Amino acid sequence: MKKVFLMAVAAVAMLASCSNDETTGKAVNTKAIKFSNTFVNNGTRSVLDPSFTKESLGNFKVYGYTQNGCIFDGVTVSSSDNGASWTYSPTKWWIQNNTYTFGAIAPAATAVSNPQVTNGKVTMDVSFTNNGTTDLLHAAPEVVTADENFMASPAPVAMSFNHQLSKVKFSFENSIGAGYTMKITNIQIKNAKANGKLTVAEAGNSWSEQTGETNLNFGAASTTGENEAEVIANGSTVESYKEMLMIPTAADAEYNVGFTFEVLDNNVTVGIYEKTATIKGVELKLGYCYNFKVALTVEDMTDPDNPESPKPIVFTVSSVENWNNAEVDQNATVDEVPETQEP
Repeated sequence: MKKVFLMAVAAVAMLASCSNDETTGKAVNTKAIKFSNTFVNNGTRSVLDPSFTKESLGNFKVYGYTQNGCIFDGVTVSSSDNGASWTYSPTKWWIQNNTYTFGAIAPAATAVSNPQVTNGKVTMDVSFTNNGTTDLLHAAPEVVTADENFMASPAPVAMSFNHQLSKVKFSFENSIGAGYTMKITNIQIKNAKANGKLTVAEAGNSWSEQTGETNLNFGAASTTGENEAEVIANGSTVESYKEMLMIPTAADAEYNVGFTFEVLDNNVTVGIYEKTATIKGVELKLGYCYNFKVALTVEDMTDPDNPESPKPIVFTVSSVENWNNAEVDQNATVDEVPETQEP
């Protein structure tokens, strides 16, 4: 029993580790393994979106296995023509009757550990440090069987990438009242998670070990520039100029939000307020976009504990004076009007 156990462990180790046994020779009728048709799954995009696209991806890292072992051990595949073609070195070749399993992570500089094949999927652990602007993508293409039909015209390995982070933006609605406009600047999440571990598993991808804090700056509410706050009319809504990327977390995570709120009356500044809020009870799921909406009202302009905060201008009627009831006799002179003669 002990020998059987040791052999089983050795077999697993061989499949999990990489060798170049199949990459050096060119057999007759073998063809080069190529990567192409790269696709990045993106939803709607705001003014400044940090998400990778096929054109901006630049590079990714590939892990590839056959039934005999590893042939791509984190090989960098890159494009110099905005995603039209993808290259790597040295070239590796399809071998007839082999079965190939691939997995990829982008960008290529991402730290990966424990890559291996588990029931037809390349699994791995990914260590990630978030700065709000670097996207993280994963692709798990279909298993390739290099049978006779495939070898007659081998197709490139089609990498369809999916986002592994959460994408966040803010929307600000002016609900102060008629005649008032507002500007929003310096939008921040002050304690986003800085580090985390993505586990690429057979059952699905998941995050854990979210630690540390980092400040994410969304700029102003604007469609023209990060620091060019747009005047928001009453009843209108404007989004943050930037979207930011966050490490997914469970619903028990809480995030501190801050922004500067300027109120104007006929283009005259009424007041400038530093506002804070808390996001809680929201699960940030990988691959999802979140739009946190903030409706600002007149109550957001007042602070009962601050004697300098604006107070509403109120009009009241103290009294309406009665008519003077005293009768005053006056003599009026009436000029005599000549009689009219009939014709």
